Amino acid sequence: MVSEAIIRHIESGSLREGDRLPSEGELAISHGVSVGTVQKALTQLVHSGLITREQGRGTFVSGARVAPADVRYLRFRDAEGNDLSSYVHARSVKRLKRKGPWSEFLGGESFVRIERVINVGGRFDLYSEFWLREQDFAELGGVDRTALEKNLRELVAQRLSLPTLSVDQWIRFGQVPAAAANELRIDPRAPGFIMELRGYTLRRRPLYYQSIYSGPFPERLVITRESGR
Repeated sequence: MVSEAIIRHIESGSLREGDRLPSEGELAISHGVSVGTVQKALTQLVHSGLITREQGRGTFVSGARVAPADVRYLRFRDAEGNDLSSYVHARSVKRLKRKGPWSEFLGGESFVRIERVINVGGRFDLYSEFWLREQDFAELGGVDRTALEKNLRELVAQRLSLPTLSVDQWIRFGQVPAAAANELRIDPRAPGFIMELRGYTLRRRPLYYQSIYSGPFPERLVITRESGR
């Protein structure tokens, strides 16, 4: 409830970048909850990149741009059937030569992994790894945080003229990788939600590989078949 209220204020514009939030005590009183509950809600929003906390100064709407996530293939709804807002926060961009399902699909020797966290309605996070061949990523030119927090497939289509024409999608439950479990703060020994996507461009050329992870969630998941449009 506390998280959703803050997110609604950000969405409506009543809270803007750099604005200071009420104190923990004020939030607790206004929502009729304990300070401990408020602290948990704020910690979740900090982790997702929506707000920042500064020692001795207070809590502020994040200076990093957090854009609504264009995740047509993966949406969540509450018990009343309302779509939950999603927000992307870029974590890192790394060049790797490590092998895995991404290298088997994409081919080549060097890859770039874009790590992002998608916050769903202030309730829980998804952890995403988006893989491209290093040569394709280099041809994108300079990519800043703002670009990485938008739709990556549209970015590739616009800058490289390589549209996503089809996507293979799989969902399973299994052990979440340690890095994802640490980012999501879930038990790495427990089974988690895993979604894998393989995108193709012209002439069925492999374009990108993406994996999405999450712990348990009670919300309703809506999966839309990808058409590339």
